[in-house]
Amino acid sequence: MSDIQAAATEGLRFWQIAAAGMSFALLFPSISFLVNRRLCNGVLKRDFPGIMLLASLVFLLAIFCEATFNPIYEHLFDEKLWHYRFWPLHDGNISALAILVWTSYGVHLYFLNQTLNSWFIPNNRRNLFKAMIIGVEAPLLWEVLGNGYFLLLLNDYYAYYLPGEVFHLTSLRVIPIYIVCIYLGLLAYDRLQRYAHHLWLSASLFTAGLVFLGVG
Repeated sequence: MSDIQAAATEGLRFWQIAAAGMSFALLFPSISFLVNRRLCNGVLKRDFPGIMLLASLVFLLAIFCEATFNPIYEHLFDEKLWHYRFWPLHDGNISALAILVWTSYGVHLYFLNQTLNSWFIPNNRRNLFKAMIIGVEAPLLWEVLGNGYFLLLLNDYYAYYLPGEVFHLTSLRVIPIYIVCIYLGLLAYDRLQRYAHHLWLSASLFTAGLVFLGVG
């Protein structure tokens, strides 16, 4: 294969990955909106500043946690939990597609959070209960469907999980990590919500995430 053919193939693959990421970021939050609106009996708030805040917060915290906990797990057990196949950064612990994937999960979480708030009365343990539910939902639903989506479109895993108990689509071992990270994220979101109308805050969180990706 000539250099020109190789460059053309690489360029085509780049745009295929980008298109898959963009379609994922549009499709999955849209499905989440429809499902959660039904779970909330048709009453689901759509506040743009609130959506932007949670999407940017999830993006930043998720990539930070991935870059932190995967190396810790590798140090303790001599293997990673996951390795990103598309646009990997930070030794494969995170992916540049997080710009689309994790922000879209933040939008989904904005809708899901309203559903869970309708299930639990406000008290000091509500965030813990929500974190436990989301900590199971995120890997066993979101990641399985997301990885399946990329396998269908691109014939490869978005994030390949080395443990094989869920066909390498996700792993039960990430659930405790998710619960801890989500609980801390919910606490941070509760504190930041009063400033949601300040779009500079969302922009700052998102920019911090971009910088973190860039140093990887």
